Amino acid sequence: MDDIKFGICGDLDWHNTPEKDNPFSALDKEEMKELIFKLNRDPMEEEVIFSEYDALKPEIERLLRLDALKKRDGKIYVNFTFLDKKDNELIFDICEGYAEELVEKIVSKKEKIGSVLSAYENDKVEKEKLAFLIIGCYFLDWGSLTFFRKWDIANNLKPQPGGNEYILWGEKQDEEMLKEIYWGGHMIVMDPIFHTFGDHHTETRRDTLPDILHRALDFDFPGGKEYGSLLFEKRKNLASELGEVIKVIGKDGIDVKELEGALEEKLSKKHVSMLEKMHYIEKEEGTYHLSIPYFTDEDVEMISECVELFVPMLKNWLHDNREQLRSDLEETRPMKNGVPFDEFFIQAWHYVFGSVNKKLAREGIIYDTYSQGSKHKGYLPGVAEKNVLESLEG
Repeated sequence: MDDIKFGICGDLDWHNTPEKDNPFSALDKEEMKELIFKLNRDPMEEEVIFSEYDALKPEIERLLRLDALKKRDGKIYVNFTFLDKKDNELIFDICEGYAEELVEKIVSKKEKIGSVLSAYENDKVEKEKLAFLIIGCYFLDWGSLTFFRKWDIANNLKPQPGGNEYILWGEKQDEEMLKEIYWGGHMIVMDPIFHTFGDHHTETRRDTLPDILHRALDFDFPGGKEYGSLLFEKRKNLASELGEVIKVIGKDGIDVKELEGALEEKLSKKHVSMLEKMHYIEKEEGTYHLSIPYFTDEDVEMISECVELFVPMLKNWLHDNREQLRSDLEETRPMKNGVPFDEFFIQAWHYVFGSVNKKLAREGIIYDTYSQGSKHKGYLPGVAEKNVLESLEG
């Protein structure tokens, strides 16, 4: 069942979490995907499930211990937000309506947004690209989750075994629905931080950092998984080196010859070539320029000013809509299975703000990744100094 996908909202150290504390090595088994899909609609008697799925007993027991499955009244239920096609259609229809109010309010700030973002010093990067990351990702995605925690509405950093903090989710994907639903932010914590933000459409292939680091094959031989973290650290070193090149080029750009002289011995033309092929940089009349947003200390005030435009409207939206949204979602399986609403709400919110971003892109407020000439279809990469993103959590 290749169209069934599981993920997290939060933090999980994929390469260093022991297998016993990692739900994915159990969930990624085809038989388990089929079982989760079935259990989601029809919770089963405990003795029946252990009889019919005896080969999966270790994985079932692990998921019970990790609270991904739960026992209630003698039956085993799916205890995280899992949405099948029927639920996806329902939740998209519901949440798209809730998105309209936010879209109107954000569009009403169009002139102010442009004024705030005009402070950015690299005119080679379109202001819509800045808005795509600042509004779409930093505010509506990552920022909103921070506000939800502060306002005691929902917490995606739920303590989990292995020292991780996340909530689990899953879905049977309807790929056409996902196109332009910008809701997926990925990052690798280093300095500077490489990250991407975009949709999860089947044709969206994020050929930039950090996604290519996770996609490369680990040691695929018996016992090889234990070396996975070593291989990942090797890849991470490459990202650090590319980050040094980004810093040298900076927002002002740099002469080709000057760049070659500025690079340390361990860096080479191959690093520059790699960034060029990933469309992070472009060469124009003998000068390299960054073509993606790169946020530094001097941008903190600009980013904060932009985000602060929308905080009151988010708070008002929650006050006016959260309980009605809960009521509208009562017929979905997560609600019927007893998934806590604060956990389910986080995923429902992704459908809301993903729809908001789709509409904002079409309104020209944020970047349209499917526009003619876009080098990154379905997503956009960005780079930010670590303390810039940390400042947004304050």
